[in-house]
Amino acid sequence: MTALPPQPNFFTLACADVERMTRFLRELGWPESPDSDANHRVFQCTNGLVFALYAAANYEPHYGPRADGFRGVEALEEPFDSPHGFRGFSFRDPEGNIWGVAWKRGSTVTAVGDLTWS
Repeated sequence: MTALPPQPNFFTLACADVERMTRFLRELGWPESPDSDANHRVFQCTNGLVFALYAAANYEPHYGPRADGFRGVEALEEPFDSPHGFRGFSFRDPEGNIWGVAWKRGSTVTAVGDLTWS
């Protein structure tokens, strides 16, 4: 059996107001992980996807401030390997939000859709 290629399983949205976005996702019924903290909110979805919220201000020193107006989708960097075991990249959406997309080396999705870390 041929193994499937690695697929992104960890998305981070760099948002202006983490608490407001957290309330929004909770109201949609997204399950918040016990690994969440005040600075980095984490939602474990049933399909193995992890969706996180992080303050946009943390990205501004590296990528600059959020863009105004429609700018299309803009890749901000080539895929990279982080010291935390992730391979990923970041892009800016049409509203200027920065998204981090990553795959965690050694991670798997269980039969019920939970993402497990090695």
